[in-house]
Amino acid sequence: MDSIVSTSAIAPALILLAVYVLSRHVLYPTLFSPLAKIPNAHPLAALTSGWITWIRFTETENKTLRAAHQRHGSVIRLGPSELSVSCMDDGIKTVYGKGFDKPPFYSIFVNFGIRNTFSSLQSDLHTIKRKRISNIYSKSHLQTSSDLRAILQHVFHKRLLPQITDLATTASPVNVFLLHQAATMDITTAYFFGLPVGTNFVEDHDGHERWLEQYSQSRPREAMFFLQEVPRLTAWLGGIGFDVISKCWASKSNNDQVDTWCLSLCDAAEDLLASAADGAERVPGQFPVVYDQLKKTTIKQGVSEKPSIRQDSITVEQNGHKTGETLSAVRSPQQLEVASELMDQVVASHEGFRAALLDVSYELSIHPQMQTRLRETLRSIPEPLLFPSDENQIPDAKTLNELPLLNAILMETMRLYPPISGGQPRLTPPNSSTRLGKYYDIPPNTRVSASASTVHRNPDVFPDPDTWQPERWLDGQDDGGEKEKWFWAFSSGPRMCLGQHFAIQGTLLLGLNVSFTDFGTVMKYVIAAIYTNFTSHVVDAQGHEQIDGYVSGPKGGKLVLKFQSIPI
Repeated sequence: MDSIVSTSAIAPALILLAVYVLSRHVLYPTLFSPLAKIPNAHPLAALTSGWITWIRFTETENKTLRAAHQRHGSVIRLGPSELSVSCMDDGIKTVYGKGFDKPPFYSIFVNFGIRNTFSSLQSDLHTIKRKRISNIYSKSHLQTSSDLRAILQHVFHKRLLPQITDLATTASPVNVFLLHQAATMDITTAYFFGLPVGTNFVEDHDGHERWLEQYSQSRPREAMFFLQEVPRLTAWLGGIGFDVISKCWASKSNNDQVDTWCLSLCDAAEDLLASAADGAERVPGQFPVVYDQLKKTTIKQGVSEKPSIRQDSITVEQNGHKTGETLSAVRSPQQLEVASELMDQVVASHEGFRAALLDVSYELSIHPQMQTRLRETLRSIPEPLLFPSDENQIPDAKTLNELPLLNAILMETMRLYPPISGGQPRLTPPNSSTRLGKYYDIPPNTRVSASASTVHRNPDVFPDPDTWQPERWLDGQDDGGEKEKWFWAFSSGPRMCLGQHFAIQGTLLLGLNVSFTDFGTVMKYVIAAIYTNFTSHVVDAQGHEQIDGYVSGPKGGKLVLKFQSIPI
């Protein structure tokens, strides 16, 4: 009798539970949710995020979402509370122009336990951190910076161009993926920390390879998925003895070594500032521009200078010093604020510069007529970047910035190969509903993202979008600024890439959201340095196939070219 009573009592409870589950997790998301009227990118999208999680794990998200947007329109549903948008008005302008907060997806970019500008989740905190250094990355500052000019002259005339000349003389092939990365790392670390402190990877090949190995093992691509998309599951699995992350990381020592490397650069930059305070001459290029600015602004904002934080580390030998000793030194919150920001910027430069320059080199190498046009343009300007040069001359930054063909080549390359090609997620405001496209009442805390990979391949704006056509950006192809409006390589709004002007100016010299004429200094200079003096052609491009993930780049990590010198 008791068994019968017990069974009869349990049955209604099970029925109620089943009804709740059916209503909450099936009927509501598919029929009654405000998102129910939005087209599903996958038949299961309304019920589960499992399908898109798998797509991200297999690194096929970009092409999958491009196809889904083509089928279903500019706003599509990826999960029970996740959307993707590909329209500008009431889409990208809303999500990225109104300061939507970021989800925990970006917490992987925290360094030394301190959130930097990029990893700040709340828009107000992001604004505070961004203002610290936005002025030294402005277009006007970079174009007139005597420090940056001196750095570019030194890296090009003393390191990069002599090395390419030797390669051309001996007809030796070179993996330009590594060459571009070395050159741009030398430029960026010199601007951040000063020439005496920055790297010399162009000449120090062993040191460059050692750093790349440590970096790749400290931040493996395989770990990013687990930490960004399924952090709770990853933590739970680790708690029961299945540590997914340790299977991705070769050793924690690599992470410690990279952290130590950054902290050592900060310490050396501090020594440069101390020398300047003692009356040493302020020599252009020898000053830690970014470090100095960050130090001044963090102190002005009242970030504590009292040493109180010790990093968790293990002891590893590195260049005759114990990494553990550097990491375990007690540092102040102010010091770690600066170090976290600089580490993020170094990593962003490392990832973005080398990929963008490689893609420029690839397209110019397989389009020799365009390469010739560019060279003729670069040699026709005042003070062309010729090598050798008695005065180590480089052209005026404003002159380079106003070359339509150079701008067109960069715009088209970064349209086709955006450095951040995957979705950049945000959360709709917590206390109000949002309109996206033609859909109203998008609920709070809905994850929504757009990707440059999709935006840049809109055939209505970019006909034949999968082909490289710099001509589409020239005056003869004027469309009232529509293409510029849809150019999204650096995101947009208040959280757009802080170093966009710096990036584009530096990469141009190597022969690598902004307006048509608003490219950064470094990229233009780099492109000019190489393609004023050399021709290039492809030896091996099998590694150039692009990764379909959040960060783009060549799957094979290489592009092998040969250079040939052009007589002055």
